Amino acid sequence: MPILTGPPGHEHLPHLAQPAPEDDVRNRPKVPVPGAVQRAARGVAEALFAYEEGAEKARFDWLEEDFTAFYGHSQGRARLVLSLALLALAWIAPLFVFRFGPLWRLPVALRTEALERIESSPLAPTALAAKAILCILWFEHPETMRETSTEPTCLGAPGVNAPTDEGEGEGDEVAA
Repeated sequence: MPILTGPPGHEHLPHLAQPAPEDDVRNRPKVPVPGAVQRAARGVAEALFAYEEGAEKARFDWLEEDFTAFYGHSQGRARLVLSLALLALAWIAPLFVFRFGPLWRLPVALRTEALERIESSPLAPTALAAKAILCILWFEHPETMRETSTEPTCLGAPGVNAPTDEGEGEGDEVAA
């Protein structure tokens, strides 16, 4: 059985040309992350993933570095929207637990409660952009990928458990 190298029907899609080196996002000069945006991202991430009992500091440090790289390569409007979303969330969410000041200064349990409350309010969209980016980055961490069984092999990389036309992975056992 053949191994797919893309989504079903991909064979019929036109292949896009590789971007010019000046258009490749990895070649853009990095922009530094403002301190408040970085603290807001870390504070929100710690609240989002606090359920992971004892999630080690190193994983949050990794997320912070990955966020810095992501933010540093993003362009104008995307960077502006992400900054505004994080800063709005950092300053508005504490009001939902009757605290003043930025989210990152609250204990993790109170941050989590603040995020839960804002998410169940009409201001829930405030959290969407920040949570989406931080979750994408968090689930790219190698340990998180192993814990959630989303290692690159299940994403179509050649090798064991790569999807086939029938939707089963090579080496998967099918119960009779």
